[in-house]
Parts: sequence; structure tokens; C-alpha cells
Amino acid sequence: MKLKYLLAAVAVALVTTAAPRAAEPAVAIKLQGRHGHATPVRQGCTHTGAGNIDVAQPSPDTVVVTMTGVAVATGHPCKASVASLDFDLEQCFEVVLDNPAGKRITLTAEARVIGLLRSHCKGGGSAEESGACATVSCGPTSLLTVCAPAHTVAGGENLSINDRDGPVSQVVAPGKYTLHQKFRVSTSHPKAILPCKAASAEFAPDPALDPLWISYWEPFKGAQKKDFGFQVTLKVTTEDAKEEQPAGKPGNLKLGASR
Repeated sequence: MKLKYLLAAVAVALVTTAAPRAAEPAVAIKLQGRHGHATPVRQGCTHTGAGNIDVAQPSPDTVVVTMTGVAVATGHPCKASVASLDFDLEQCFEVVLDNPAGKRITLTAEARVIGLLRSHCKGGGSAEESGACATVSCGPTSLLTVCAPAHTVAGGENLSINDRDGPVSQVVAPGKYTLHQKFRVSTSHPKAILPCKAASAEFAPDPALDPLWISYWEPFKGAQKKDFGFQVTLKVTTEDAKEEQPAGKPGNLKLGASR
């Protein structure tokens, strides 16, 4: 009897250890060289924060690029204040396929922008996010582009942004490609002698923006900021290529019986 239970336990253990592993995708993105820059510009009474360009690959067939930054400007008694962060990335990558025979590869891109723009009616400043675009090209040829709309606030306007563009897809062949991605956050404020409230463009998680730069009664108090920034997702998939019927050949069309 004990031998019977022992054999049953061994059989269960063998089944558990022999469980098949999840197969990796046949098509993949291999990251290669890149040039990424976030350039701050500051004049007057200003603040910039973050300036991160994060390139992540959660799975072999997916790449996620996130740009995060903050710009703040308030009144200076002697000159106008300007603050901005300009992002620019060129990421080279290769699309590889184990067995390309009879397969069609689709490259898909999707973009989203999440963040906050603030201005104050007594401050006279303005805040803006713009240029949130990404293009995938092969040599001099652009294959697909995703862009989020630009936004500006001034004169006491405030705006919470959650924009998305895509997905946009393009059939591609195995080979080398380039992702070119740009983004800009900026603020400005005229010269001011008396103390005034700042204008801010916040597109980065805490603690990129020091709380001292915003009011305790600010309109977006308690906002969840972990997903702030401009993010582009690239993904490759495969499917069986469909054979096109030559012109003039109906294929397997069946004609009705004549009477």
C-alpha cells in the first residue's frame, strides 16, 4: 500500500517538472546603438527636474521608451524667466525572425502623454508640452509615425493631460531600423517685481517637482504621477502570409451545374 502511494507521488512530481515552458516569440527586437539627450535651458527664476530617457524591453518582441521631465518658471525682478527640457532620442534596432519563410511581420507603435500644466491668473506665466512624436524609419524612408497633440496654458488656465495616438501598424521585413523620438516641456514668465506664483509643466513622477514650487491649494493635489511622461511602445508580431490570387484565376470557385 505504501509503495502505491510512493509511486503516485513520484508520478505527480514528474508531471509537474515536465510542464512545458512558455515558448518565446519567433520574432524579436534586438536593441543596438542609441543617442539620447535631454537638454535643460534655464534663465531667470526657474527650475527643471528629471530629464530621464528610459529604454526598457519587457519582452523580446516589445520595447518601451519613456521620457520624463519638469519645467517651472516664476517672476524675476530683472528679466523674463524661461525654463525648458528638450528630449531627443535615436534608437537603432533590428527585427529578427527565426524562420521568415511564409511569415509576415507587423511592427506596431503606440504613444501616450500624461502630465499636468499649470498657470496662475496673477502670475502671467505660461506652460506648454509639445513635439511629442516618434518615427520609425528604414534608411531615408519613414515607415510609421505617432504624435500626441501639443497643449499650452496661460492666464490662470490649468490642464490635466492624458493623450494617446495609435496603434499604427506597418508590415516590415527582417532588418535594421531606427526610432527617432522627440519631446519638449517648457514654461515662461514675464519680469515681475512683486512675488508671484509659478507656471509649471509636470511630466515626471515624484520627486522631480519640488512641492515648494507649487501652491498648497494647487488644482491637482493628490494626482497619481507614477505614469507621467511621454511613452512610446514598439511591438512586433507575425502571422502566416496570405497568398494573393493571380488576376484572371478564380481559384477554387465552383460553377453551378448546367441544365
